[in-house]
Amino acid sequence: MKTFYLLLTVLILAGCCHEQKSDPSLLVATDKAFSQMSVDKGLSAAFIFYADDSVVKVRNGNFPIIGKMEMTKAYKSRPDTGMILKWKPTRADIGRSNDLGYTFGIWELYIKAKDTTLYGNYISIWKRQADGSWKYVLDAGSDTPKPLR
Repeated sequence: MKTFYLLLTVLILAGCCHEQKSDPSLLVATDKAFSQMSVDKGLSAAFIFYADDSVVKVRNGNFPIIGKMEMTKAYKSRPDTGMILKWKPTRADIGRSNDLGYTFGIWELYIKAKDTTLYGNYISIWKRQADGSWKYVLDAGSDTPKPLR
């Protein structure tokens, strides 16, 4: 796991080598819209819609999903109607190249059948698209105890 975080840090820093940085507020707004879509239309629809074609989705206890086509197959193969996943970014930044950024935050997953809520934190690496929008290229999360708030 340490190797993963080292690689993630290198990736973030690689995007920070130019002169002027962008304001991350649009990236934060995109991440919040992503979460809202997950609540409104389901986590599968949201994760597919906001994924870059070259996405990597890191999963606990499983191999990562690589590529939007594989992600679409994986997410459409299982129903998500029994779950509500929402999250909130607590930190964000955009590298000086203005084409890579990250969001970090907390998530909650409510499982209806068990009337249970799970908690965790996440990090998403985002890539600016040709039209100026943002799509995530890497997403990873981990479980945590319930936040103390």
